Amino acid sequence: MAKKLLSEVGLSGLLLAAFALLGVLVLAIIYDQTEDRIKENQRQALLKQLTEIVEEGSYDNALDQSAVLLPADVFAMKDGTKVYLARKQNQAVTAIFLVTTMKGYAGAIDLLVGINKDQTISGVRVVQHKETPGLGDKIEIEKTNWITSFNGKSLSQPSQAHWAVKKDGGEFDQFTGATITPRAVVGMVKKVLDWSQIHFDELFAGKFKKVPVE
Repeated sequence: MAKKLLSEVGLSGLLLAAFALLGVLVLAIIYDQTEDRIKENQRQALLKQLTEIVEEGSYDNALDQSAVLLPADVFAMKDGTKVYLARKQNQAVTAIFLVTTMKGYAGAIDLLVGINKDQTISGVRVVQHKETPGLGDKIEIEKTNWITSFNGKSLSQPSQAHWAVKKDGGEFDQFTGATITPRAVVGMVKKVLDWSQIHFDELFAGKFKKVPVE
């Protein structure tokens, strides 16, 4: 009787272990498939934003496969800064910087900032943020057209003194009840312009490490 009971207990244990193992395998497969899908969705979303920033027909290379990596100290980003390079017949057209400002009201704001060869801004887009809905989230192109106010701007237009929100004596609008968010974005875009004015040609000269295509 005792042996039969032990045998049944052992069989139950084996079945439980088998089901547990099966569950782990199923979860691993689902995770792997989901992770790949998430990565592809993120890649497509990034590519969409990149193509919104660079004028159609102005480049002939694959933007999402053209990134170089700037050192961590350039924009104080731990893993370095990716810059996507748009070329036409292998000539420099636009550099699109994926940068992060930590000065948002709720923390980090990830931005794509496109700088043309003539050092004008081709466009700016918000990739990710945690700003307050209805206030700080007006930096999103889907909410307002505020982010397009950077189009065509440069370090001379507006002048250095006017690269700020209006509350700080600058040219750029702030949002009612939310000045910190646009101030952070304006400051980061200006910082990218300052760096690009000096180093733009280096981006296309092979000085920086290429980012492997995933």
